[in-house]
Amino acid sequence: MMDISLIITNYNREKYISRAINSCLNQLVNGIKVETIVVDDASTDGSVDIIQSFLENIKLIKHVSNQGVSATSNSGIINSQGKYIMRVDADDFLSSYACQVMYMILKNNPDFGFVYCDHIRVDENGKREDLIRLDTNEKLYQHGAGILFRRESLFSINLYDKSIRNAEDYDLLIRLHKEKIKGFYLPVPLYRYYIHGANMTLNKDRNQSIIEVKKKHKIN
Repeated sequence: MMDISLIITNYNREKYISRAINSCLNQLVNGIKVETIVVDDASTDGSVDIIQSFLENIKLIKHVSNQGVSATSNSGIINSQGKYIMRVDADDFLSSYACQVMYMILKNNPDFGFVYCDHIRVDENGKREDLIRLDTNEKLYQHGAGILFRRESLFSINLYDKSIRNAEDYDLLIRLHKEKIKGFYLPVPLYRYYIHGANMTLNKDRNQSIIEVKKKHKIN
């Protein structure tokens, strides 16, 4: 069995996908087995050609029709072997130390179901712009990628809700907290978050989706 499964969800991110994959493959780990799974959600650009150039080192899952990020994430999780699972967005990337540090926290703190860290917002070239501290639940809910989950924590709540095509991370984390599954906050920026006009988190529908998720969970 693998120790960590890194799951990259991709839809039409040919400009950034190689950076995301390389960041997963170049993790600096000691005695930890890491697999990288890329799930392509029926991209129409050149993403798949780029992904296929990494096939010796990754597992590729292809959807024949676009199903949304929730279903895409679930496909990766179901086909993974890791004790711990992290989703990486195709336009983001990881610090080389992310897996080693976050793995050690969960391994040595069995009371926690997941560990999350601060983010560095970067520009198109990967250069630092801002530090994003996930020091409140609301900030955490807004940034669902880059979290290392225990496998059993995700399966205990039946993974992502496939009926939600936006704010799926917001919903997942609320459900984890409702089940009293605790998260360990690591105030170290190990995730690199690229903001651009096509980000799901900047999508004009996301705010409405968050309102609907809050209504679903009776949160004011």
